[in-house]
Amino acid sequence: MSILKRHREAIGWTINDIKGISPAIVQYRIHLIDEATPRRDPQRRLNPLMQETVKVKILKLLDNEIIYSISNR
Repeated sequence: MSILKRHREAIGWTINDIKGISPAIVQYRIHLIDEATPRRDPQRRLNPLMQETVKVKILKLLDNEIIYSISNR
């Protein structure tokens, strides 16, 4: 912990903290055609045997704040 505290600037807490890497390189942009109409594919069902495994992994990622939930509204 003491080494991490001494070299705190070495860790990139945000994209702007990472020295020498332009955010334009790291960020991905999706270029859309103006005439394209948005579409949404139907949700696919997951194998029932895998549902519990996926649920446990998602809850673990949520608890560790690696992912977070968003509102669709």
